[in-house]
Amino acid sequence: MSIEQNILDHVESKRDGIISFMQRLIQTRSVTGEEAEIGALMEKECARDGLEVDLVEPLTGRISIVAKHTGTGDGPRMMMYSHYDVVPAGDPDTWKHPAFGGEIHDGYIWGRGAQDDKVATCGLTMAYRALRELGIQLKGDIVFTHVGDEERGGRYGFQEVLNRGYGDGVDYLFYAHGGDPDNIGVAANGSRGAAITVKGRSAHTARLEQGVNAIAHAAGLVTELQRLADQVNSREYHLPGTDSVMKSRFSVNRVHGGVANNNVPDTCTIYVDRRYTPGETEEQVDKEYADVIKRAKQKDPALDVEYRVQPGNLVSVAPADSPIVKGIQEAAERVIGYTPDPVGGSHSSDHGWFVRRHGKPFASYGIGGEGVHSANERIKVEDVIATTKVYALSMINILGAE
Repeated sequence: MSIEQNILDHVESKRDGIISFMQRLIQTRSVTGEEAEIGALMEKECARDGLEVDLVEPLTGRISIVAKHTGTGDGPRMMMYSHYDVVPAGDPDTWKHPAFGGEIHDGYIWGRGAQDDKVATCGLTMAYRALRELGIQLKGDIVFTHVGDEERGGRYGFQEVLNRGYGDGVDYLFYAHGGDPDNIGVAANGSRGAAITVKGRSAHTARLEQGVNAIAHAAGLVTELQRLADQVNSREYHLPGTDSVMKSRFSVNRVHGGVANNNVPDTCTIYVDRRYTPGETEEQVDKEYADVIKRAKQKDPALDVEYRVQPGNLVSVAPADSPIVKGIQEAAERVIGYTPDPVGGSHSSDHGWFVRRHGKPFASYGIGGEGVHSANERIKVEDVIATTKVYALSMINILGAE
């Protein structure tokens, strides 16, 4: 029997334990900012597998886990990533099954984080455990990073892990997540939003002439921003080496002004979400903000504006034919029966911080999940098992095994 078939059979034999662990992850509290409980769980689980475990805790309770495997010395060094923080569940009445119950219904595991991103935390952990139980020796090193704070930009999660040097000497980043099994991510947009505050002067509505209505002045600015949005959203970037097209994104997503119904508002703040492709630059994005405000002021000389750019994740691009991509493709072919394509995405992701700092190839891959960031998030039981299999085979394909 081949080593690959041995791994697949072993994962299948551990099906009940894998699903039970996935349920436990969903049941363990980990809303962003409250990662202490799940950090403690993952510290214990990684230590159980003989990994060298470090806790990264930049703020009290903001815990990420780094767990290191040392190979036999004749293979590359790969960082394998998951994030275990989740967004809030929202209104409980909108869920068919409890948001943190991890219950199984209709062939799915239900709960917040099922797709984003606890299937990756489960899959990486169980894949490595399967190899260890089989006595398979990986030639290369693994640096597992199970992090918090991803849903708020990663400052106290993955960025902190990288700032402490855990990415030094890494040859590849395997960015694990739920998602479309047809695609391997090799590029993602950067994120560079803005908060734009229009200033007025407060007054009682009965003395309207004494005030300056910030909302009224902001209305013209929003119109100019939408004109810019229409231009930006028509841009496309064709990712070299792939058939995929990445899209620029610009959206005015929130406007907040005023304090009372009988009070002229003295401020109105406009929040923009901006995603830029590898074909754009941070400087270009910043200049477009400045130019659109300048145009709005020309049309409304009384417009008084302050704004700040809000940098998020960095744009990231990796080769579409790197050894990590090929290793994932071979693993997926064996498990799901076809070869996923390398693509770029119009979203943003914190693997951009790794690319900016280290300049080494990455690839992101995952299988399954529905309802991400919404009520009734869930993933098929079979997709959790398939994820574990692909991750285990990817480890031996990329790192080598004996």
